[in-house]
Amino acid sequence: MLAPTLPMFASVAAWGLAALALAVASWRLPWFKLRGDSQAQHVLFGCLLALVLLRFAVFDRIPGLHLHFLGAGIACLMFGSRFALLGMALASLVASFSAAGVWLGFAPDFLACGALPVLLMAFARRQAEARLPPNPFVYLFVVAFFGAGLAMLGSHLFKAAVVAWLVSDAATDAVSGYLAAAPAMMFGEAFLTGGALAMMVAYRPQWLASFDDERYLR
Repeated sequence: MLAPTLPMFASVAAWGLAALALAVASWRLPWFKLRGDSQAQHVLFGCLLALVLLRFAVFDRIPGLHLHFLGAGIACLMFGSRFALLGMALASLVASFSAAGVWLGFAPDFLACGALPVLLMAFARRQAEARLPPNPFVYLFVVAFFGAGLAMLGSHLFKAAVVAWLVSDAATDAVSGYLAAAPAMMFGEAFLTGGALAMMVAYRPQWLASFDDERYLR
């Protein structure tokens, strides 16, 4: 299976969407939450470093497929969607200059592995908060675990659809490859996110911007 390339119009569209997402994320970004708080600054730096390192754990054993963990759910629940988008953009940017590589270039990679997963994670959180009782088990198992799995599934479906569109003579192989890898990658991403969030809820809940003590512990 050959790695596809984007046509010019699709590449321009991807860059436009990526720039729009980053502009929206940067608008009124709450930097004031970091001012004078060295612990918050260190936690943010550590999370950004972890997001970058995750991109080097590439499970790219099948030519034409780009498989790796995301970390979008952890970033989204720790710092909110805006910071998470910038963190995922940084991870894609660093990967684009490394041997890990990116999927079809920086902009498509950021959309598939950053923007879309963050949006799906935010959607899962909103639905859980609106429809389910507020307790730590809902936060951990539905928001963190299920939300991270949904984010990974969305990323894989998006990649499969785009590759199938670009490589018509290998569409079946491309779709089959991403769909076959999706369950294992979903579980791994969900386990990683749920485990990390469980540790932080137990020991460092102040690191989680999405965890409200009055909501989940009353």
